[in-house]
Amino acid sequence: MNRRKAIGRVLMGAAAAAAAVPARAAGKELEVLLARWEKAHAFTLQVADAMPPEGYDFEPKPDMRTYGQVLQHIATNNAFYISRFKAGAIPDSLAPPEKFDKETTKKYLVQSFDFCAGVLKAITEADLDKSYPGRPNTPPQTGWDWVLHAFIHTAHHRGYAEVYLREKNITPPRYSV
Repeated sequence: MNRRKAIGRVLMGAAAAAAAVPARAAGKELEVLLARWEKAHAFTLQVADAMPPEGYDFEPKPDMRTYGQVLQHIATNNAFYISRFKAGAIPDSLAPPEKFDKETTKKYLVQSFDFCAGVLKAITEADLDKSYPGRPNTPPQTGWDWVLHAFIHTAHHRGYAEVYLREKNITPPRYSV
């Protein structure tokens, strides 16, 4: 089986599992979410560490984000998605930085992942099943939807960051979660 088919099957299985939310995994959902969030945090920081400081302003083409901007985009949007559980309230400390260097970017990533982990630790299964306002001109979505948006968005843009690394002849860290 080729890699695309395998990934497609995994995603289909995940989508089916998410669609079957009422079928509980013996009350372990929150525990699993938190463990996976910590793994996503650790792996994203490994990808951030792989680029040397001078590569944070690298953009493969002029109309693309720099490496630092891609990683900060992950942080900004994770805070947005997970803040749905707090009526959209994002701490002032998570205002997007004006600099995109390695040190600033890594600090911002850590703050965002930590904020999200704190929110996720405080939610209940009922919070996951509840509806929350969507983006402007979109319907409300469940807490499950918002958490899955954060995971998918992180993986999507972390994948972009790995392509940037390869463009600089840097082997990305091995996926190990």
